[in-house]
Amino acid sequence: MKKKLALLLAGALALTTLAGCGSKKEEAPAAAESAKEETAEAAGAAEEVVAEAADEGEAAEAAAAERIESGTYPKVVIAYMNFAGTPKGIDRISQKMSEITEAKIGVDVELQIMDSASYSQNMNLMLASGEQVDLFNVVSVGFMPCVNKGYLLDLEEDDLLAKYGQDIIKAFRPMELNGCRVDGTLYGIPVKKDDAAGQFGISIPQALLDEIGFDYASMYENEGDELIYTDLDTIEGILSQIHEAHPEKATFYMDKSSIVSQCLVVDMVGGDPFGVLNDPVNSLEVTDLFTGEQYMELCRRMYKWNQMGFFSKDALTESLGTTVQVKAGNLCAYKTATKPGIKQQESNLCGEPVIIFQCGPDFKKSTAYNTMPWAINQNCEDPVAAMQVLNLLYSDPDLATLFCWGEEGVEWVETEDGHITFPEGVDAQNSEYFNNVNWELCNQFIARVWEGDELTIWDRMQKFNDEAEASKAMGFTWDNSAVSAEYTALANVYAEYQGQLELGFVDPDVVVPEMVERLKAAGLDDYMAAKQEALNEWAAANGIE
Repeated sequence: MKKKLALLLAGALALTTLAGCGSKKEEAPAAAESAKEETAEAAGAAEEVVAEAADEGEAAEAAAAERIESGTYPKVVIAYMNFAGTPKGIDRISQKMSEITEAKIGVDVELQIMDSASYSQNMNLMLASGEQVDLFNVVSVGFMPCVNKGYLLDLEEDDLLAKYGQDIIKAFRPMELNGCRVDGTLYGIPVKKDDAAGQFGISIPQALLDEIGFDYASMYENEGDELIYTDLDTIEGILSQIHEAHPEKATFYMDKSSIVSQCLVVDMVGGDPFGVLNDPVNSLEVTDLFTGEQYMELCRRMYKWNQMGFFSKDALTESLGTTVQVKAGNLCAYKTATKPGIKQQESNLCGEPVIIFQCGPDFKKSTAYNTMPWAINQNCEDPVAAMQVLNLLYSDPDLATLFCWGEEGVEWVETEDGHITFPEGVDAQNSEYFNNVNWELCNQFIARVWEGDELTIWDRMQKFNDEAEASKAMGFTWDNSAVSAEYTALANVYAEYQGQLELGFVDPDVVVPEMVERLKAAGLDDYMAAKQEALNEWAAANGIE
């Protein structure tokens, strides 16, 4: 079964990859329709696998029945990060989730939620030391670093996915699962989220725009739009007025770890910036990001903004999430990736209405499916129980709602029209479990919809994913272990310069050439050549020109 599943999904990859590519945004609807037709064969293949696995599904029922009958429930520890640290209600939500998992599969769950600033370090320590963590999201820890360190279980070993994760198989297209394969081995399950992202989004509290008298209302293209499409010159003018009105606050901030990925239309194939696709919709040529015009123009813009006083002097060492800073009254505007529902999401997180501007196109990169997949720890003592919990998180609406939003009557109540919202007296500041990272959790598409979003938000999200311009390298993953020494040397050099350059503290016309020279000396050309060779082999195997 494992071999057949892998072959069928891999066989469908070329179809879905080609169908997802488009060169012009206006051609997207036709491309989306073509994608539907061309993936029909892939869908049929996946259904065949699920049907054949039905008999094996009896194993899942038997495992659950045995645990329930014995009354002895194994515990599955689930770890992920958020931007506000461990919530006060974590133990209560763990218990409420366990009530569902106990009844359905005879398993208890325990949530471990860590602050984003410490998550990567904590997870590496836990995984290396053997501390129990069964299911975890690899965000910020890194998908390929986890693979190379041996932290991740082969999810098809002993037909684990086919027997105990049938709902997961049904939830994804072949290309989406294949995006989490390395050399044919499936190490993760993607999150049901916005796979595409609107590039260079800017979020600004509505009250600040009202204060400076900026007429944002007239900038919407259509009634009911949640995004204003504009350019960086317009944003610069807005920020200048806000800075003048509030010099005591940081005017603008963006997390340096996502500057390239959310501001430039480049594809960091392989998940790192050392060799990118600078024309990802049309070409598979790996080129140098740092000598490209996009990168230089970004750094020049940020240098100008820093000189204008937009950045805090502590921006290089800032560890708090942007929305936390806004909520605390210390920040006026920040970068965000845009998507359907982003206005309500960011308003919730900031605790006040925000206006969202977008300065780039909607784009889907090759790393869309493996930036934050869910994985099972290689040292997990009960992979069957872990996979069954993971399967429920992708398929059970009640469990997904608890995971995303917390407990009914405590964190949320249902409205007359079917949305959910805060109970009386509860808000984002005092809620004991108000999540700010539902895009990281397994399947928000089946959870309840928060007030302010359309009830059809997840249909809109799927349409957004389908119609965004897509990299030609969709589904490509790369094991860089053969050039790991070069990667380490390159990463060390880049780390010395990244924050200062990309947050505008140094003149890029002086410093970028210096960084490039050091990257070349550290093996950039050899690393890029290895990446190009792997990409060429992948493209040839999948019929992509």
